[in-house]
Amino acid sequence: CINLNLKKTDPYNWFCGPGSHMCKSISLERGPDGLGFSIVGGFGSPHGDLPIYVKTVFSKGAAAEDGRLKRGDQVIAVNSQSLEGVTHEEAVCILKKTKGTVTLTVLS
Repeated sequence: CINLNLKKTDPYNWFCGPGSHMCKSISLERGPDGLGFSIVGGFGSPHGDLPIYVKTVFSKGAAAEDGRLKRGDQVIAVNSQSLEGVTHEEAVCILKKTKGTVTLTVLS
């Protein structure tokens, strides 16, 4: 949530500007079923330059067990690494190279 006029309300949730979505920090522990979600979008996508969004939260995996990540959430950063302006492939690589606890910053 960089440069989004954050108003911190607690350690995990921020409001990103007036009348906007909620920005959340979600920590997931990568397990044998992975993080458990897929993404869509990215710079240079066939539909234009889009942010990275959660496409699907699978029934197995860390995201489903945690319960906070939802279809349509915009992924802003992974372990504080911004996803702004990255391609879909770059975002996938960033997510896949993470080990252990993965902290996602998302707009929902």
